[in-house]
Amino acid sequence: MNRCALHGILVVLAAMSFPVGAEEPPAIYVSPEGDDAHTGVEEKPFRTIARAQESARALAASTNQGVTVFLMDGTFVLEETWRLDARDANTTYRAADGARPVVSGARAVTGWAPDENGRWKARVEWADFRQLYVNGKRAQRARGPAPENTERFGDLQYFDGDAGHFFPDEKMASWRNPSDIELGYYNSWAHMICKVRSITAENGRARVSMLQPWFMLASRKEGVQATTPAYVENALELLDEPGEWYFDKPARTLHYLPRDGEDMAVAKAAVPVLETLVEVRGTLGQPAANIRFEGITFADATWLGPNRIGHIDEQANFTFAATNIFERDGNLVNVHNEYIKSPANVVVHAGHGIHFEHCTFTRLGGAGLDLETGSRDTVVSRCRFFDIGGSAIQIGDVLAPDHHPDDPRLIVRGNRILNCEIHDIGVEYQDSIGVFAGYVCDTIIAHNHIHDLPYSGVSVGWGWGEADAGAGGYAIPYKYESPTPAANNRIEYNHIHDVMLRRNDGGGIYTLGNQPGTIIRGNHIHDNTVGGGPGGIYLDEGSGFIEITGNCVYNVATPMNYNNRCQNRIETCREHDNFFGIAPGEEGFPEAIAQRAGIEKL
Repeated sequence: MNRCALHGILVVLAAMSFPVGAEEPPAIYVSPEGDDAHTGVEEKPFRTIARAQESARALAASTNQGVTVFLMDGTFVLEETWRLDARDANTTYRAADGARPVVSGARAVTGWAPDENGRWKARVEWADFRQLYVNGKRAQRARGPAPENTERFGDLQYFDGDAGHFFPDEKMASWRNPSDIELGYYNSWAHMICKVRSITAENGRARVSMLQPWFMLASRKEGVQATTPAYVENALELLDEPGEWYFDKPARTLHYLPRDGEDMAVAKAAVPVLETLVEVRGTLGQPAANIRFEGITFADATWLGPNRIGHIDEQANFTFAATNIFERDGNLVNVHNEYIKSPANVVVHAGHGIHFEHCTFTRLGGAGLDLETGSRDTVVSRCRFFDIGGSAIQIGDVLAPDHHPDDPRLIVRGNRILNCEIHDIGVEYQDSIGVFAGYVCDTIIAHNHIHDLPYSGVSVGWGWGEADAGAGGYAIPYKYESPTPAANNRIEYNHIHDVMLRRNDGGGIYTLGNQPGTIIRGNHIHDNTVGGGPGGIYLDEGSGFIEITGNCVYNVATPMNYNNRCQNRIETCREHDNFFGIAPGEEGFPEAIAQRAGIEKL
């Protein structure tokens, strides 16, 4: 019997193994210790999620019922992106009782051998990667501070001009693989990364030419620009601190300097290789609907875009595009602020009624979760997000189909982020956000605990007023007569503290643009003073038609901050009955608000 015929029989047998019309949904089991030749019952589980998914689709078609796939204990290492679509409607993927399943996109690094200077090395098969974990702990790519006395050179008028920095020590010109080296820049709210093109010795200095057009764009974009580099990253010559690593791509050799107590002969080292770990992708005509994920950890994925072109941040982990550009007041701008979203490792596209409950998102190189084009009524509840390179959750986008869609089905609406804990994200890109929402409507962000972030906790809206009806006060190529979809969003009863730890000009809650019917209510925001301000509730440019009430904000630079530049929309906002600047123990402190904000015990 050929393998195809046997495979078809097994699918039918799997469907026949469950009672039709039972009160409980039909069940399928999958375990990393299972076998795809099994029938998928609890005693004989499948081994791979792909095989369980195939069986679930066949079972759903034969019974016309929803199906529950139980993930048993262990780590499911994906060979490719786990993709779901309309065929997976009404399917639940749930942790089995007592199990802690992990869906991983990592590959183990083995064959370590001692290297020089206390380092270890291993040959690897992957062409490129950006993260390394040793015993589950994120390691740092080899990095060192940039010298203070660098000097810029070159022409920044052209996309292909030779431009960069002179570094004071010409020895840098002898460093291996210069085109893999990156320079990092901090400026107020932004964290920019530019790639080196070449390094040559010149008059006792190192002439560091940067990759174009990205260096020119970083140097001339509107907002804040890349000026003086803060650090140099990804050179073997910088590998001098325990916990640092370097990947020599031409030699396919990974170098690592162990931390105290790490023995690379027995340590578990892993490299994330998948850029999209899970993708739920429907279409406008046939959305992926009513798919649930419960109790699953999504881990170990990467994002290689910065390895290729750098990270030309504009704001909130959105980057400058090399197209759709015009010049304004000597700076370069993407038309209507249509910047490029840094992608997430778990994506919902045109999904309706997707649920993530009691899930964990960790060890990720991009953002955690995207709810994008056409997604609606998704619920993210009681999930935890931490150790993530970029933002935790991104809802919607900021491109033309988002601010002025030609089909109402494109609008991202009705999504809810509830009772989640978000902390220690933005570990690679300090411009990242706890929960970002673009041109969205009917969104609820409530009862979340958001803390220990480099930049803002919650950011809702976009455009600085330019995409709104009639636009704002900036010169732009054209204006819209109709409003954006941004409206009726609720940010309420969140506990947000110890954010703004690295960057400036953000807040616990931050908004942009007109958002009729939007309310910021009952949030407990405090102690956002370490990095920068204003740190409290921040209605930035173009924010309009927003109500701010019942919030408790203290120990921040400015509890309630308006930026009314270029347009006069403060009068459209209603601020009332808040408690600003009153800390615990002081007279008038609203204990009831402080107790209600944060994760509810349901």
